[in-house]
Amino acid sequence: MLTIYFAAAALSPSIPAASAAVKKYSVSSYGAKPDGKTDSTNAFLTAWNKACSSPSPSTVHVPAGRFYLKNVAFQGPCKTKSIMFRIDGTLVAPSDYSVIAKVGNWILFRHVNGVIVSGGTLDGQGASLWSCKAAGKSCPTGARVSFLLCLLYY
Repeated sequence: MLTIYFAAAALSPSIPAASAAVKKYSVSSYGAKPDGKTDSTNAFLTAWNKACSSPSPSTVHVPAGRFYLKNVAFQGPCKTKSIMFRIDGTLVAPSDYSVIAKVGNWILFRHVNGVIVSGGTLDGQGASLWSCKAAGKSCPTGARVSFLLCLLYY
C-alpha cells in the first residue's frame, strides 16, 4: 500500500481573528462511513458545499477512520474567505486507476481562494499502479490532488 502524507497551509490577510466563530461541517454528519469501502464522495461534497456557502469561517472535518472517495471536485468560489479542510483520518482512492484517469484528478480544489488543507493521510492505492508499471504496460496517471485557479496567500 502506498500512503501519501499531504498538508498545505495558506494564510490570508482576510482570515478573521481566532475569536471568530468557526462553523464545523463533519463529513460523518452527512453520511460518510469510516470503513474504507463505502463510497463517501457525496457526503464529502455535501459538507464542502455547506462550508463553502457559509459566510462565516468554516471547517470541513474528516474524523478518524478510512473514507473511500471516488473522483471529487471541491468547487468555489466560496462565500467565506477562510475555509479549512481538516483531515484526522485517511482518504482512500479507488484501486482501479482507469476510473481516475478518465478525469485526470482524484481530488481537485477549483476556484477556492485561501483554502487550508491540513493533517491526515491520503492512501493513493498505489499497488495496482506499480504492478502496471512493473509489467511495462501503458499505465494511467495515479491518484492526483490538484489545486486549479486557487490563490494561496502567504
